[in-house]
This record gives sequence, C-alpha cells and structure tokens, in this order.
Amino acid sequence: MRYAPEYKATARAKLLETSGALAKKKGFGVTGVDALMAEAGLTSGAFYSHFKSKNELLSAIIENELARTSAMFDRPDTKSILKAIRGYLSAEHVASPETGCLIPTLGPEVARADAATRALFEQGITRMQSTLQQKMPHDGDAWAVISMAVGALVIARAMETPETQREALDAVAKHIEAIITAD
Repeated sequence: MRYAPEYKATARAKLLETSGALAKKKGFGVTGVDALMAEAGLTSGAFYSHFKSKNELLSAIIENELARTSAMFDRPDTKSILKAIRGYLSAEHVASPETGCLIPTLGPEVARADAATRALFEQGITRMQSTLQQKMPHDGDAWAVISMAVGALVIARAMETPETQREALDAVAKHIEAIITAD
C-alpha cells in the first residue's frame, strides 16, 4: 500500500509526541520499543523506518521536548514569563509529567546517556537559557530560574500531600518572581 508523501513526517511527529509523553510518564530506559510504538499506534517494525536505534529516538524526543519548553519562555514581556512560570510550577504540571517538561522527568536518564545525547541536551537547554536570559535583569538569572523551577517540580512530585507540594511550588515561584522583577 502506498502512503501519501506527508505520511512519514506525520507518523514521525505523532511518534515523537506519544513516545515522549510515555517516556516522561514511565521512564525512557524501562519502556521498550514495542510499548513506545504501540502508544503511537504503529508496529515495532515501523520503528526502524523512523529511527536507527532507541538512542536516536531519545535524541529526537530531547530536541522536540526542549524546543517546546523553550517556546514557553520565549514571551515578549515579564508578565507573560511570570504566567508561564506559574503554569510550570502548578499542581497540574506536578500531576501530569507526560504533558510537561522533559528536564525533571528524563534529566537523570539523559545524564546516563552517551556523550552525543548529552551534548544535544546541552545545546537545547543553553538555547532555552539564552532566550530567557535576554529578559532577565542580571547575568546568571536564567540559570537560577531554570534550576529552581526544575528542582521545585522534582521535589513536589516526590511529595505525598498536595498541600506540601503547593507550599514548595509557591515559595519557589515567589523567589523566581523576585529574581525576574529585580532592578
């Protein structure tokens, strides 16, 4: 059966979206190719028409996810950035890792990946940092904001009670707001 010319690109985009969500929810290393492909509604055999290896898929997920997160911070004004931070540091983001940021969910797996994958991650996160730094009052503020937000999300997800999660997220959000609005 012949597919339309755009079929492969559409299937790859769907595969990246669904496998990225599953990997963020369950973990990339422990999720097999069969499960990743089934999530996209494709067969395991189709995997190799899109990627040479599972590691190549991880790299593609990293690029896709970091571009999405970076776009969240590419806002024109401080008010929009603060709104994005509040969304990032929300109970919804804590409860739904599959729809959220790659860094707190797959960061430890990326740290154990090969040098090429870590370099790709570094390129993506430094692009994000550079975009955010342009809107920050002081050098280094973007790294602080990214690190605080990611750390708060990791800690909140590890907590049992929503009240304590919210307390931690709110405290970090207030400190980030102070950094962003400092003169």
